Amino acid sequence: MVFILIEPVIRLFATNRSRSSSFLLLAFVFLPGCQSEHQKSLRESNQIRLSTNSHAIVKNAPKKKSHLNVAVGAHYKKEKNNLHKYKLDTIANDQLKAPASQGIKNPNSVHKESRHNENITKKIGVLLPLSQNSTGKGAAFLDAIQLALFEAANDDIELIIIDTKGDPESAVQAAGTLIKEEVKLILGPFFSGSTEAIAPLTKAAKIPVISFSNNTKVAGDGVYVFGFLPGQQITRILEYSLTRGYRRIGILVPANDFGRLSLSVAHNVSDRMDVQLVSELFFNPNSSDFSNAVREFAEYDSRNQKLKLQKKQLKRQSDEIANTALNRLSGLDTLGDPSFDAVLLPSGGAELRIIAPLLAFFDVDPSRIRLLGSTLWDNDKNLNLEPALIGGWYAAPSPELRKPYEVKFERVFGYSPPRLSSLAYDAMLLAVKLTSGKLGVNNSSTLITDPKGFLGVDGIVRFLKNGTNERGLAILEVGPDGVKVIDKAPKLFFKSN
Repeated sequence: MVFILIEPVIRLFATNRSRSSSFLLLAFVFLPGCQSEHQKSLRESNQIRLSTNSHAIVKNAPKKKSHLNVAVGAHYKKEKNNLHKYKLDTIANDQLKAPASQGIKNPNSVHKESRHNENITKKIGVLLPLSQNSTGKGAAFLDAIQLALFEAANDDIELIIIDTKGDPESAVQAAGTLIKEEVKLILGPFFSGSTEAIAPLTKAAKIPVISFSNNTKVAGDGVYVFGFLPGQQITRILEYSLTRGYRRIGILVPANDFGRLSLSVAHNVSDRMDVQLVSELFFNPNSSDFSNAVREFAEYDSRNQKLKLQKKQLKRQSDEIANTALNRLSGLDTLGDPSFDAVLLPSGGAELRIIAPLLAFFDVDPSRIRLLGSTLWDNDKNLNLEPALIGGWYAAPSPELRKPYEVKFERVFGYSPPRLSSLAYDAMLLAVKLTSGKLGVNNSSTLITDPKGFLGVDGIVRFLKNGTNERGLAILEVGPDGVKVIDKAPKLFFKSN
């Protein structure tokens, strides 16, 4: 049976709808100044006690809605109502239908309750950067986790959320705290450096880690990376473009680990398929001017020289046919197309926005030369506003499942979710599934790597035994009116892992 991140949890909480006394309360610790207004209200009403020790665990969070005082009640009710308003929203036709309220257990009483209650509380640790320079990223991930917890979790789950401050040393201290608390699973850290730092501790404690990193070098030995892996994206887009007749590929990538990985994957695809890598160029991602690099890649000077020679020859002929040809060439800067018929440009953000129009400026005609991209393109919601990107293709999760999540997130929290926040949402739903068994995730070493995988708002995903992941990616095209899917993502995994 295919493990579905959202649908199977209905059975876990469908009987709890009548528990009106339960409410969603995230127990977390981080420095003042990075909380949302809702979180600040909870702190001011003693529902959450913040500590100057960023690794302390909240001890006094009340479990019942009646514990809310009048001052904070209206604010909490407003946000809670927003969550209830969208609790019947579906992410797909056959998914989430009946979320239940979630009460976070009091850590002081967990062990006592466990001895007398057959339904043992499962602790899930969350490591996020919630202060320093990464507050925005961590806060958005925390909100996504909160949304998923409310929608999917039964009331036997307890979250322990600790601020890693975005550095490996703090992450190690935080992981030590979670190990002492005997968590069943850890979501995070956010960065590969922090993930690598905590790995020896979590391995020794036999606690699985689902990191939000996309660095495969930190995967393995109980660490599973959940980020979008560049290698899969490059393979998917090159394989698709080959089916559409694009065999001569030019590669323009940054001179960093991401660029080198992209080039390496492209070489692997070329070795086993009829794809020619006819041009390769690294550019300095720290440069303030990409003009020279793009000019060289576009073969502008050689094509410009070719045009000059052609004009010179036509002038020598000095006949009507030659004059007509000269008139046609008068508005051109170069003659002929570059040696490639498609360009792999996996960069996103500012690099993409600068390089794409520079390619057009140096006569790489986007109507004739196809631009190929990665999931990094998906971070920009207004790609169609850049004319040079119109017609470009890139590999990414299908937006069909994710859109309802984005709408719901914005209506609940009041801001548009960052693209990568869906990782946190899916990871929390996955954590619910993994800990839904009577003994939790540690009862089975094969549960996480189920070959049939899981379905989330970013489509199907499965963990491989080496700690990396595999996703079902769609091919999207940038059009004048926005992005559309031109090759659907698979719904099932057919190959063994």
